[in-house]
Amino acid sequence: MLRVRDLSDEEGHALSRLVKRSNDPTVVKRAMIVLHSFQGFSPPKIAGLVLWSEDWVRRVIKDYNRIGRDALYPKKSPGPEPKFTPEIRKAIVSFALSRPKDHGWQALTGWSLDLLQETLVFEGVVESISRERLRQILLEESVTFQSVKTWKRSKDPKFAEKLRRLNELTNRPHNPPIVVSVDEMGPISLQPYGGHTWARSGHPDRVPATYKRLGGVRYLMGAYDYYHKRFRGYLSSSKSGVGWVRFLRWVRRKYPSGGRIYLIQDNLSTHTTPAAVAEARKLRITFAPTPTNASHLNPIETHFRTLRRWAFTGSNYADWDEARTALRIAIRRLNRIHCVTNSRPALRWWTRH
Repeated sequence: MLRVRDLSDEEGHALSRLVKRSNDPTVVKRAMIVLHSFQGFSPPKIAGLVLWSEDWVRRVIKDYNRIGRDALYPKKSPGPEPKFTPEIRKAIVSFALSRPKDHGWQALTGWSLDLLQETLVFEGVVESISRERLRQILLEESVTFQSVKTWKRSKDPKFAEKLRRLNELTNRPHNPPIVVSVDEMGPISLQPYGGHTWARSGHPDRVPATYKRLGGVRYLMGAYDYYHKRFRGYLSSSKSGVGWVRFLRWVRRKYPSGGRIYLIQDNLSTHTTPAAVAEARKLRITFAPTPTNASHLNPIETHFRTLRRWAFTGSNYADWDEARTALRIAIRRLNRIHCVTNSRPALRWWTRH
């Protein structure tokens, strides 16, 4: 009777693991054939257990006796040569990432699938390709149709100097100075605001689509104490040099101890008027401006987004008293979260590397 050769303990454990864990049914059945044969079952009996023909069972046993474990893995046919080789796919991606004007289409700024398909055939990259296959290849190569994004790069000649100054002010965990980040959020108007809220499926919350803005605009004058993680602010009817001087006095009153205040602010012209500079000098306030086109370096910016979402999402306030109350509640909530989750000053994101 045909039997498999003697198996070592290591081979037996390996075959058992294949039977239990392999995801390939062919490998599992071939391993079962070898194990059954080692346990003394005849080829006809094994054929009935694995539902294969007796000839195939004998072939598996003979192959295992001849070449060992490699006999368990089927040799799959490579199939025909792929129509779109890696070189062709690379060329397709290169065309998709280029601009149509680079290939003679002067009046066009972006590819459509039809135009890209036509150009690939005309340029001889492929003999033919369907729109769907072109879309699949681009998707497989992680090339997708996306919105064009804009970006800003600071051209401030003193960028490094200002960034170093900000790092010095915001990275003093021991005996830190009074560092306050300030800015205006707005303009804010009395109008319906959309957003995302929880609602029953098919019954979204709704706000009026038609309205008149008769209440004017307001600006949230915000001040964020960087080390104590406390946000303060009030609504102002204008954003001007006179209003900024008034805001500087308001900030000074929040720190009656008289210590010097370092004010992180952007480069808006109303922030550095002669009156504002003179008032800051009198109030013992030192300006720490952020680089131009680098508002992300101002710590207060991220909190404005949070306050706007909490106070205005899905709202339709009738007057400024309601809006002011909503902002006050949102600020109180923000400060409460900071008191719970921030027990020590955090490093700014640009100093963590």
